[in-house]
Amino acid sequence: MVEAHLTGVYPRSEKLVAATRAAVRGNLPQRQVDSILEDDIKSLILLEEQSSLDSTVDGQLNWQDLFRPFSEIFSGIQAATLTRWFDNNTFYRKPTINEKVAFTGNALRQYFRADLLPKGRRKKAILPGPLTLALLAENRAYQSVADLVDDIAKSIKATVKTLEGLGYDQFQFNEPSISSPDRTKSELEWAKAAYGTCAQGKGLLQTYFGDVSHVIGTLLDFPVEAIGVDFYSTPVETLEGYEFNKTLGCGCIDGRNSLLESPEQLKAIILNARDHLEPRGIYLTPNCDLEFLPQSIAEKKVHLLSETRRLLG
Repeated sequence: MVEAHLTGVYPRSEKLVAATRAAVRGNLPQRQVDSILEDDIKSLILLEEQSSLDSTVDGQLNWQDLFRPFSEIFSGIQAATLTRWFDNNTFYRKPTINEKVAFTGNALRQYFRADLLPKGRRKKAILPGPLTLALLAENRAYQSVADLVDDIAKSIKATVKTLEGLGYDQFQFNEPSISSPDRTKSELEWAKAAYGTCAQGKGLLQTYFGDVSHVIGTLLDFPVEAIGVDFYSTPVETLEGYEFNKTLGCGCIDGRNSLLESPEQLKAIILNARDHLEPRGIYLTPNCDLEFLPQSIAEKKVHLLSETRRLLG
């Protein structure tokens, strides 16, 4: 099985960026921004359809960062200080945990645009991983980080259930923190338990921004269907020797480099991963969000996914 799909935030058009800034200054009504946003989402959906991607995402074009929507969708979280997003020249609002985290569903339909996704196609929702959200937040409410991870997982589970009711049938959990070289055994155990709650054997656990070779043995025991690997951070050969009993999310498109790969280069990466790891199946994906790229480059990289899959036959 070889599928192709996107894994994160898609870059906004210059028109949407300008409109958003104008609205912040009070120079443009929000309804006009919303109209431009919907046009951007529809353009992305058309691109996904033209590229024959196997699932459709809305691009998270109104997400300021991975966590910000959940300061509304969950109780107990407040968006606070600007903080650098790993080693990128982008920032996120550090979530501050002020009280017990729980699902409320507030603004959920604002951030997951099922109303714009086409009927009859698989709908994919992208969510923050429970460990990454817990570790990158400022915890002022929980004595135990393990308890915080558990409550986040329960809240994500409720989010998944609600989204299933809106027609979503594929879920991705973004866990860039899980590949950190200082990840502890206890933290990985908390994460494994969390996925028993929120994924229950389904979904894609997406890693990026780091080499996962030191944790892959543990990740392969997580109750998820697939694991996404950033192959610009993790050499394939370092994952050999493990029984890759899951689908492999093959992060072969570099989302942080404007240079365009060739289908032949991507085919070589995928075949190398397939031959060395022998996964149950393969997803062709970018290694991370494409938001770090100009939209014109991101569009070409989406087409590369389609061209590479055709080359693979």
